Amino acid sequence: RGPVDRARGGGAMAQMGIEGMLGAQLRIVTTFGEEIEGELFCVDIGSGNSVSSVVLCQRLDTGHVNYKWIKANIIREVTATAGPTTNAADEFQPHVDLRQVDALAKKLEESAAAEAKRLGVGVSEHAQEVFDALSKTMEATWEGEDIKVLGVCIKKPYDPVWNIIGSDEKVVERVAKVLQSELARKKKNAGGGKG
Repeated sequence: RGPVDRARGGGAMAQMGIEGMLGAQLRIVTTFGEEIEGELFCVDIGSGNSVSSVVLCQRLDTGHVNYKWIKANIIREVTATAGPTTNAADEFQPHVDLRQVDALAKKLEESAAAEAKRLGVGVSEHAQEVFDALSKTMEATWEGEDIKVLGVCIKKPYDPVWNIIGSDEKVVERVAKVLQSELARKKKNAGGGKG
């Protein structure tokens, strides 16, 4: 079957009475040339009564679904290949608190950024293990290949006896002790607990 309706951009979509198209099968072409097909799941109407974004639902053969969120400013063309099977606009849709969604997104972004800081760039597996061991009990950060903790620097090859540098001898001793303990525990666990 041929296209049912055709529109260009977000303003034209709102003029079509897009809410009445919920549940319709759409093919959207973006300004990047990407073609996205799916069921119109959600529409965000912005200021001036124009569409600011749409969400398409793609049902997979596995029984799973993908949701594609598309901002209207990148929509070049919309083709409705089939109308809604029911009057989806009349079906109950639960309220979504966008402030809560935004807060959760920010929390997850901050968590991902914090996790990324824990990963050394261009460091050996041993270096990452040393960092992870110290991070269990102390606030550690990367500075290139060096590990900074409590104002001291642990340099490659991260030996607790020779490679901890700092001006406060007590802090150096404390970090060395923690590092020796964590490395000994790791070595013991890797050896299956045999001494």
